[in-house]
Amino acid sequence: MGYFAESFSELYNAEGWIDMGMYIGAGSSMPGWYTVIASVMLVAILVKGNNDEQDHYK
Repeated sequence: MGYFAESFSELYNAEGWIDMGMYIGAGSSMPGWYTVIASVMLVAILVKGNNDEQDHYK
């Protein structure tokens, strides 16, 4: 996923946190699962909003 760290503990050094993006599970399947979850949520919100908007004009 573009991160150089293999684990969460590598993102912390003696001076504090390394300045980089949020660690989301590099080297595992979690980034893919997060994408699937976000996609499902997006579609559900769009469908709900569309239904509410159509009901408003009936």
